[in-house]
Amino acid sequence: MKKILLIIMISSQIFFLTGCWGAKEIQSQTYITALGLDYAEGEFIAYIQALNFANIAKQEGASSLQQASPILIGEAKGKTIQAALSKLEQKSALPLYYGHVESILLSENLIKEQMKSVIEFIGQNSLLRYNIWLFGTEQDIKQILTSESFFNFPSIYTIIHNPKTLTENNFFIPIEKYNKFISTYSQPVGTQIIPSLEMNKTHYSEDEEKKNIAVVTGGFVISQKQYKGWVNKKDLVGLKWFSKKATNIPLSLFEEKVSVIIQKPKKTIEVVNGYKPSYHLIVKANAVLIQNEEDISIDKIKKELEKKIKREILKTMEKSEEINADLLNISEKTYRYHLKKWDVSAINSIDKESIEHIEVKIHIEQNINYKH
Repeated sequence: MKKILLIIMISSQIFFLTGCWGAKEIQSQTYITALGLDYAEGEFIAYIQALNFANIAKQEGASSLQQASPILIGEAKGKTIQAALSKLEQKSALPLYYGHVESILLSENLIKEQMKSVIEFIGQNSLLRYNIWLFGTEQDIKQILTSESFFNFPSIYTIIHNPKTLTENNFFIPIEKYNKFISTYSQPVGTQIIPSLEMNKTHYSEDEEKKNIAVVTGGFVISQKQYKGWVNKKDLVGLKWFSKKATNIPLSLFEEKVSVIIQKPKKTIEVVNGYKPSYHLIVKANAVLIQNEEDISIDKIKKELEKKIKREILKTMEKSEEINADLLNISEKTYRYHLKKWDVSAINSIDKESIEHIEVKIHIEQNINYKH
């Protein structure tokens, strides 16, 4: 009798188990991998980029790639960002799913006029994660979203989706995730830089066919929630000496006859007292010599290298003064640790003259494979 009662109890519980009846198969949804947002004539233009995940799965471990993965692009307008996306959702052959969005690409108009709307949209959408990459562009968003990768690999292997390797191994401008951006957006000092992308067909080709790839050309600068303008990569050369993420920085000297790689530079910002804060900047690093065509002495290379780093820091400081924004975020240390000594207006009055001293110390090691 006990066995019969046990069987009845177990059988009755089965009816309350839902199992996977509501689960959706991978091919039954459209997986959005990137969003593009623009603003013009009082309307938002939303773009979606979706990839064929089945195609990506087939390429795992493949020895050769026969054809490029297709990229699906959607486009719609609306009075709000969500209204534009809703129009795409209503006309989609398969439901749109935003849980796999890795990057958001913003137009300059949007960054300039509607950044608040972007922040509200991301905050209200439960499927959009805060660890997405944030980019901007002055060019056609649709072109950037259809940029090519090498060897017909899917778009997930482009800088839009995978900038981490580039920033770690060849640092030249910070590419930050949205959580880093939003954590400092409301801060009354310092700047946020949204890296800008544009298409490039100059440097790479496959079988004599030019590759159309997206590259970083500069950044859109925001300070105290205000858009300060676009700055090209050449004027941001000093940023790399103040980044914790820079691990390997290649530099050329003496008309590119000498090449070195700077490894993990360490920076120190010393705040100096006065009627307004001033600063001593210290950069220390090891460098590996990988090319020296004319056998220039190590001492001469060292001195020239230290001069070049100083020039790069000053170049970015000059641009900071021009656009009235602290591109190097030097004032952040004063704001965090010395707020009792100066008010925010004094801290923000940083310019080229605020830098009292720049000290650069580089130790050069010759590559063991280098032959005289």
